[in-house]
Amino acid sequence: MSEDNATSLPPYPRLGECYRLLAKALDTKASNRQLDRLAREGDFDWQLLELLRTELIESPLRAKSTDDFADYVLASVGAVQNDYIAIIKGIALDALSRQQSMPALIEKLFVPPIASFLLNMHKAVSGPSLVSLLDSDKHPVSTVFCWLEDELGIEDNTLGYRLYDDSTGENKNGREALNRWRQGLQLPALRTVHLLRQRLCGAFPHRKKLIGVFTEWMIVARALTVFDDAAKPYADLRSIILTEVLSGVPPQDIGHFLSNLNIDAAKAKPELVERGLLLQERLKRTTSKTVGDQGSSRYALDQFHHKVKIHEPDKVSVYYLEWMEGRWHILANQLEQALVHYERAADLALYRSGETQKDILREALLLAAHQGNLPLYKRFKHRALVMGFSFLPGWDDQVATRHELKAIRGNFESRFPARGRFIDGEPQFDIVHA
Repeated sequence: MSEDNATSLPPYPRLGECYRLLAKALDTKASNRQLDRLAREGDFDWQLLELLRTELIESPLRAKSTDDFADYVLASVGAVQNDYIAIIKGIALDALSRQQSMPALIEKLFVPPIASFLLNMHKAVSGPSLVSLLDSDKHPVSTVFCWLEDELGIEDNTLGYRLYDDSTGENKNGREALNRWRQGLQLPALRTVHLLRQRLCGAFPHRKKLIGVFTEWMIVARALTVFDDAAKPYADLRSIILTEVLSGVPPQDIGHFLSNLNIDAAKAKPELVERGLLLQERLKRTTSKTVGDQGSSRYALDQFHHKVKIHEPDKVSVYYLEWMEGRWHILANQLEQALVHYERAADLALYRSGETQKDILREALLLAAHQGNLPLYKRFKHRALVMGFSFLPGWDDQVATRHELKAIRGNFESRFPARGRFIDGEPQFDIVHA
C-alpha cells in the first residue's frame, strides 16, 4: 500500500525541526545538510543531537557572546529537550494533524519555557522591559536599542550617529544597517551583533559590562522575531509569552491538557476508532487463531483502510494502519512483506503515537533482526535511543552489529509465538482498495 508521501507531518515537530528553527533564530545554521536531513527524516543518528548542540549553540555563542550566556542557553535547551521527549513518549496526539496540534503545543508546551528563560535572564542581568520586548506592536530589536540608549544616557534614535559620525563610506553603511534593524526591515546577523559590540566598547569604554548584556539581549530579540514569524500561522506568540510572563509561569498539567485534546479529536470519528480497536483485537500477537481468521481479518483491514481514506484527509491514522498491516503479515508468516509495513509504521508513529511508538519500534526491531536486515535495524535503534527506549541490558551502549542482530533475533519468536499465527492458507478474497 502506498500513500504517495501524502501523510501529514507528525503532530509533534521533530527534534530536527526544532533545532533547525533554533539555529535559524541564533543565526548559526549556515549550510548544514545533517540538520536538514534530521528535520526532514527524523532521528537517523542518536549521537547527532549532541554534536549539533555544540556546533549550532555552544561554539558560536561562546565565540560571539559570553561563556555565561552560552551556558545558560545550552542548559535551557537541554532541559526543554528532556521535557519534550518525555511528553512525546507518553502523550499520544494520533488523532490530530500538525495544523490542529500546533496552537496547543505553542501555548502549553513551548511558551512556558520561553517565558521562564526571559524571566530568569532578566532577573540575572536586568535588561529591557519584558512588557516592551513582548509588545506585538513593537519590534524586539528596536526595544533593545531603545533600552541601551536609555542606559547610556543618550537621546532616542541617536546611537547610529554616535557610532557612525559621518554620512559616507563605512559609516553610512553602518548607520543604515542599524536603521534597518530598528525598523524591522532586516535582522542583525550574529556576526554583525559581535562587530557592533566591539564598536560600542570602543565608543563607550567604561560601559563594557552593559554592552555585553546588550549583546545577549540582541541575540534574544533576534530569536524572538524568528520564533514569532514561525508561529504566525498558529498563534500570536509574543502576546502569549507576555501573558505567561505576567502570570509568573504557573504550573500546568500539560499532559492532561494534550490527552484531552486528542480524546476530543478522536470523538469526531467514532466509527474509525471503533473499527481500529476491533482490528487490534483480531490481530493480537499471542491469541490462538481459528480457521477463517486470516480471511476475515484481511477483510476488516481492507475496510479500515477504506475508511481512513474517506474520513481522514490528513491521514493521521496511517501509522496505525501500517502497524496492523505489519501484524497481519507476520501472523500470516509473510515476514518480508511485514517488514515493509513495519518500516512505514515506525517512521509514522514517532512524534505521534505516545506510548504506542515503543511497542511499534520494539516489534520493528525484532522483525528486522529476525530477517537479518542490519541497515534497517540500525535505523530503528537510532530512533529508539533518541527517545530513550532500551530493550536489552546494556543495549544503549552498543553499536548495532551483526553479533547484536544474532543475539536479539531469538526474541522475535517470544514476541510473536507460533500459537498466535493464522492457521488458514491464503485468504480466498480481498477488497480492492478504493
